[in-house]
Amino acid sequence: MKSFTSKNLNKTILIFLISLTMVGCKPSRYLKENEVLIDKVVVRGVDKDLEEDALSFVPKANSKLLGKKISLGLYNTFNTKDGKYKSKRKKIGQEPAILDSARAIQASQKMSRFLQNKGYFNNVVSLKIDSLGKKKIKLTYTAIERNRFTVRNFKLNILDTALKSLYSKKYKAPIDSGEYYDYYRLEREVSNINNLFKRNGYKDFEKSYVKFKADTLFNDSINAKNEKDRHQTDIITIINNPKGSNYHQAFTMNDTYVTIKPNARRKEIKADTIKAREDLYFLDKEGIFKPQRFSDLIFFKRGALYNNDDFLKTYTRLGDLNLFQFIKTEFRSVDQDSTKLNTYIELTPAKKLSATIEGELTLSGSYLGGNAGISFMNKNFFGGGEIFEYRLKGGLEFQPTSFNGIPQPAIREKTLETSASILFPRLLAPFNISLSKYSLPKTKVILGYTYEGRQELFTTGNTYTNLNYEWRETLQKSHYYTPINISLVNSTLDSAVARAYILSGNRSALSRYESYFSLSSQYTYLYNDYRVRFGGDFIYFKGSIDLAGNLMYLGYEAFNAQKNKLGQYTVLDRPFYQYTRPEVEIRYYKMVNKRQLVTRFNIATGFAYGNTPTMPYGKLYGTGGANSLRGWRARQVGPGSFPRNDIKPQNSSDSIAIQLEQIGEMKIEANVEYRFNITRNFIGFKLDGATFLDAGNVWNITSYFDDLYPQGRFRFNRFYKELAVGTGLGLRLDLSFLVFRFDAGLKLHDPQFKENRWVIGKFFDKDFKNEYPSFRFMNYNIGIGFPF
Repeated sequence: MKSFTSKNLNKTILIFLISLTMVGCKPSRYLKENEVLIDKVVVRGVDKDLEEDALSFVPKANSKLLGKKISLGLYNTFNTKDGKYKSKRKKIGQEPAILDSARAIQASQKMSRFLQNKGYFNNVVSLKIDSLGKKKIKLTYTAIERNRFTVRNFKLNILDTALKSLYSKKYKAPIDSGEYYDYYRLEREVSNINNLFKRNGYKDFEKSYVKFKADTLFNDSINAKNEKDRHQTDIITIINNPKGSNYHQAFTMNDTYVTIKPNARRKEIKADTIKAREDLYFLDKEGIFKPQRFSDLIFFKRGALYNNDDFLKTYTRLGDLNLFQFIKTEFRSVDQDSTKLNTYIELTPAKKLSATIEGELTLSGSYLGGNAGISFMNKNFFGGGEIFEYRLKGGLEFQPTSFNGIPQPAIREKTLETSASILFPRLLAPFNISLSKYSLPKTKVILGYTYEGRQELFTTGNTYTNLNYEWRETLQKSHYYTPINISLVNSTLDSAVARAYILSGNRSALSRYESYFSLSSQYTYLYNDYRVRFGGDFIYFKGSIDLAGNLMYLGYEAFNAQKNKLGQYTVLDRPFYQYTRPEVEIRYYKMVNKRQLVTRFNIATGFAYGNTPTMPYGKLYGTGGANSLRGWRARQVGPGSFPRNDIKPQNSSDSIAIQLEQIGEMKIEANVEYRFNITRNFIGFKLDGATFLDAGNVWNITSYFDDLYPQGRFRFNRFYKELAVGTGLGLRLDLSFLVFRFDAGLKLHDPQFKENRWVIGKFFDKDFKNEYPSFRFMNYNIGIGFPF
């Protein structure tokens, strides 16, 4: 197999960039006689804090990369024939930014309106068009902002006394006195007002009833002490009544009727209406759903005021079942009392049985791999919204056939995964658990098997089963608890490898490949995990702890059970592991001029004690790869300053050592990534870029692996010198439903070397490259989704 080296990829990228540059030349050649291309757009006179927003109102010139209009060049390449544009064009690249005089003038008006909304009531915006040569022009928008108005006071003008009383109790001025007038902040207050009333019975309240009026007339009648006082405004909040009425109607809830109606392809049966609770009636025209399971999903209660949150949470809970193709809700007034509402919910079931085929290609440095799988799903398995799923997945990873002159197998890793699970949309427990009614609780039971074969070194098969609970405390806070996680692991180690370890004195390494039994529990707390999908400024927190073997050890001790020859208690002739494994991850997401800055810190460690001297192989930590330190391949950093590239094969033990995954009992990682948009139309999709800085390593915290990994232990006085540091650039192709990611990582500081760890200084050093022929300064990663 021919290895895919960074040198080959560098040549490929260089040829690609040169080709793109040539395509981007002469971008206006296909324009008609009366058309001109917008080559440059400039905005002047706008406050720096508002400049980014102001640019969104003006026409856009075609984007440039390396000084060339490459996206436009791609568009021209695929959409022209015989010197002119085709009638039917493909959505590839970026279409030409042709001047539309009317829209250009309208843009100055929109910018002026934007500045007015920001408090510059007397601004003027002008447009100038300059020629930059044949068929190219420059647009210059110049704003004269004048004085910016601040807010003096807020006044209320609410005709409905009940609304006025409710609003006054919750009122907080959206803009403090002395702050700049901002219409967009007032718009957010409209949403707050609308939500307040819709949570308190006013179902028919609309945002259109709310108006804000800026009153600057008082400036003419006061004797202002300075110029600043002359540029103030009072804000009047006006809430109108419905047309033809003197008040807004508040509603209370009555009964709820749920009907399950099959789609046109499925047969409808005759069914009776069943009373699921005092105010909930259930009619199933498919005959496969259990009505009592819907009682906890419907939040409307007889006698309660209408609350729009109850509607949203009912809709969310029903949607979260993943059982229904359509959910339709309607409110109707009761005939005897128009202030009371009956709720009618019509549910159309989705397809019950489905199968999905999935596949993925991976690239990390010179490791090229792929996996493929199939999953089968049965929705509403027991009639209460349960989902049964079976999954089967297999994969291969390839590697270069030589490292520092040592032959290696072409296939680095073989994997196989299979599992069967049932997801219940509620908590299954032998006792009552008090949770928030909005918690979206779930219980999942899994039985599975995984297989891993690493080169010709070892194989591991893990038969496992676990019980998982998850629920939300609030929208921001999520909990995941696994009270029971059982693993039965069978491992085999090549006899030659085992002999090499023994001869080299590394008997401790053999423990990583022993068969074992594990009974553990895990708990994870997430804060703001939902915000990752929506952006903005926020902190993300994840904390978890994994405990294993403690109760079993205490039980064996209490009954004075017999130990094996190594002094360990066993289950099914296998020792069981005993450890504590805490982990913390903190991220900070910050928007900077419509670009995103993400910082991340992750620290984790594991403490083995009692029945075992170390944690299981699968519970140790590695770093490097597509979602970690991107300048290194996965699990190719550390532990500590373990000198991987200094190993010169003298015997079989050395040959084995260079094939080991570099893992440890402790991990520290830190990342900074700056994300920005390159173009919103690259082959019809959005193309984003990123630049990043990664740092981290793994260490051992006990002496157990000192022979296997020299210089691998964590020390407070030197750990910061052993941090691997890398930087790089990335591209993200956003398909809206999926993000393809390519990252090129560059090593800056590599702790495996005793001296000259700042390897970036050796980038052009031929002697260094000759001494370490397998060392790669660059590492390339392909992934799906964001790294964090």
